[in-house]
Formats: sequence, structure tokens, C-alpha cells
Amino acid sequence: MAPGAVAAPADSSITGSANEPGYASNAASWGFTGAMLSVPRSSAVATSVGHFAFFAGGRLQNGTDSDVIDIFNRRTNQWAVARLSVSRSGIGAGSLANRYALFAGGFDSSFRPLSVVDVYDTETSKWSTITLNTPRAYPRFLDLGSTTAIVGGLSGDLQYLSRSVDYVGADLHVTNDTMQVQYPQFGLAVADERCGVGLYTSGYQNNKPGERFNDFEASNQTHVFVAGTPAASFSSAPEFPYPRWGAGGAAANGVFAVGGGHIFGDGTTEPLTTVVDRVDLYRTSTGQWSSSPLKLSVPRDYPLVQAVGDYIVFAAGTEASKDFDILDTRTGSFIDSLQHHPALYTLRTDAAATTVDNCLLIIAGGLVNQGRNATASVEMFNACQA
Repeated sequence: MAPGAVAAPADSSITGSANEPGYASNAASWGFTGAMLSVPRSSAVATSVGHFAFFAGGRLQNGTDSDVIDIFNRRTNQWAVARLSVSRSGIGAGSLANRYALFAGGFDSSFRPLSVVDVYDTETSKWSTITLNTPRAYPRFLDLGSTTAIVGGLSGDLQYLSRSVDYVGADLHVTNDTMQVQYPQFGLAVADERCGVGLYTSGYQNNKPGERFNDFEASNQTHVFVAGTPAASFSSAPEFPYPRWGAGGAAANGVFAVGGGHIFGDGTTEPLTTVVDRVDLYRTSTGQWSSSPLKLSVPRDYPLVQAVGDYIVFAAGTEASKDFDILDTRTGSFIDSLQHHPALYTLRTDAAATTVDNCLLIIAGGLVNQGRNATASVEMFNACQA
């Protein structure tokens, strides 16, 4: 096994477990249903735990922050509403130990970073709070199974981008570490809970930390996080091969796909901004990025990317198409067009997405009508079999 490589799951062909349903491997047969959030909004954050999906916070049509959490239970097909302890923007969301939903940090009304983490226990249906060691907004989540790493974010100081890492254990105890990197990074967090591995990569970095004026550039820094006993750890990994802003990613079967985004040009000999269709693959079995990137059917900026069974789905992030790009991690290639199915019914930007039970993809909220209006529309693509 190569240095930095991590063992893949023992059997990547499994389509379900005692706690999960199986899934329909033929994407053309995925079902569709619609629903509505309790209030229209964009910029919400989403996560899932077991049979529950959570859509928290976001921006209302009037531009104010929402404290609403819409909760969907796949088993009962029912929606409920809860509230964040503090209305705020720039929240990070994630899951822990297949039991807890976490909503961390953010900016208050004075744009000061917060350290509060709202915690929902799906076993007891109780809410509580814990505290980040370092206040920050937009922290990134890596669910590593029994431990969740909350990485980076916006710190609000002259460095602006945070190097902080908070580990939350299954007992909700929080410990802190710091990424020893030259340039603080605001990256993309992608985790494969089943093999206990996460990547923090891409995004952008500040090449002048601590100085009055920041110098932001697309980042190639990559770190791999690995679950362990008694705590998770991280180490440097091969550089992200094509630095860019606005990429999205997801992982399944030890395959990490990072796709879309944009690059900047000089505005004279090349466009000022170019949205890309490139997809880079990292495999835990080799600890390397693929030397042959894939291509999306259309360029996508800030795409919604979710794992559904053995598939990784790229949606939205483009004004050109409502169709999905669906990567089969077993073959390392995109599946053929399925007569434009599945696809979004409502083209939207700045929406939230999560996958419940590894088989129900939910896309909610966002901006429609060329970004003028917040929507409450929810689209659910059902690949569940059980």
C-alpha cells in the first residue's frame, strides 16, 4: 500500500445494512416527490443522521437570517420544525456517530464569529449545545464515524482564514488541534464515513496571513483525516491537481470526487472568470489523485454534490442544464445519459442538499427566477429499496 493510502471498505458492493435500506442501482428508476420547507430561504445548511434530514438557517427573502430548522423523517414521511439557539449566518453543519446532528459557529448580527454548536440527539429527540474551542463561521465538517472533525472556517481576525480543528467525540467532548500549514486555507471538506477518511482540499488560501490586506489564491493544499483510537488525526496528502474556487465534492467506496468550480483569468487574453467541467478523483486505496480527470456534461460552479449508494451525483451549479451528472464509483466513470432523468424540476442556485439513509437525495430551498426570489421548494429523489 502506498504512503498515505488508507484501506478501502472490505466489501464495496454492499448496497445496504441492518440500519439502512438498499438502493436502486438503476438511476433511471429513482422515484421523485416534492415538498416544501416551512419558510422560503437560501444559503441554508443541510445534514443527515440516520433516517433524518435537517435544513437549518439560511437567508430569508428580506435578507435577514433564519433560525428555522426543517427536519424530515424518512421513516414516517413527516416534517417538523425546530429552532437554532441563535439566529446566525455562515453556519456549518454535519453529523456524528450516526446519532447527532451538529450546527456549528456562524456570524452574529455584528459579523462576529461564534463558537456555539447546536446538537440534536436523534435517539432522545433532545437539543443541547457544546462549544468550539475557536469561534468561526462556515466551519467545514468531516464525519469520520465515531469522531467528527470541524475544520477551518472564517476566523474574523487579520489572518481571516482559520487553521483550527475541533474534534467532537461520540461523548460530545471537544478537543482542539491546529493545522501547521504556511497558508491558512478555506477548503472543501469531503468525508467517507464508512471508511473513516476525510479530505480537506481545494478552496482558497491567504498568502499573506496576519497582514492588513489579504492575498487570496486558489489552493492546492490537501490534508487527509483518518479516524483512530483514541482520536482522529490528519496529515499532508498529495496536492490538489487543479486549484480552483467553488468546487464541490462527495465520496463513496473510498473514491473522493471533487468537481466543477471556476478559475480566474486576466480579463484581457483570457476570460476574467471561467467555470470548469473538470472532476478530480482521489482514492484512499492509493492515497493519490487520478492522473486522468473526468468531465461533467456541463461546467458547474458551486455544484451540489452528494453520494447516493455507489453513485456520486452532481446537480445544479449551472444555468445550462437541470440534468444530473452521476459518477459510478465502482467503474470510475459517469453513467450514460438516462433521457434526462433524474433531473431537477426547478433550476436553482444557493440551495442545500443532503442524502438520507444513503439512498434519498433531498435538494431544498435556494434562489430561483435568476436569483431574485428565495424558494421553499423541496425535491426528493428516492433510490431507497426497503
